[in-house]
Amino acid sequence: MLNIKITVEGEKLVIDGLNQFVVQTPNAIRRALERTAKGVMREAFSLLSGAGAKGVTKEVTGKSGGKYNKFQKQNIPAGGYPVPVRTGHLRRSLDWLKPGATKETDVGVFTAGSNEVVVYDSAQYARVIHEGTGSSTPHGPRRYLTDALENFNSGSRISQIIEEEIQKEVDKFNQ
Repeated sequence: MLNIKITVEGEKLVIDGLNQFVVQTPNAIRRALERTAKGVMREAFSLLSGAGAKGVTKEVTGKSGGKYNKFQKQNIPAGGYPVPVRTGHLRRSLDWLKPGATKETDVGVFTAGSNEVVVYDSAQYARVIHEGTGSSTPHGPRRYLTDALENFNSGSRISQIIEEEIQKEVDKFNQ
């Protein structure tokens, strides 16, 4: 149990014993933010893992019974969603920042505030695919970051994570 002491001294109410909890709470929030960023990034990664549009090589059996590899184009149109993997660069460019961190990339500088995390994609064409602009206009937006956040937060998962991390801090005081 938290060691909270409440006293009334004249015209003021004094609540004492929260100092250590206040010091520890930012750690809980930081952990919750990091867990959330990792979860959103996992979801975004899966949305960037659609079947490749280049094709596949399959082992086939010829008329004579011999086996050989044959290249077969896949019937997956460009602009599919989840975003088809062609080179993997879009997925490799996906990353996240811890609270207070900064990262300079080819597309700019990403900065997370002291109580923020940032999930970003530093591929030059990431925004074009996400927003469906430029060469992706015919395919429309494929909002893999937005969708990743919504998928991850289904059932209020982010609130649950924050509550779990704060509860861990409260439990430390109960011991």
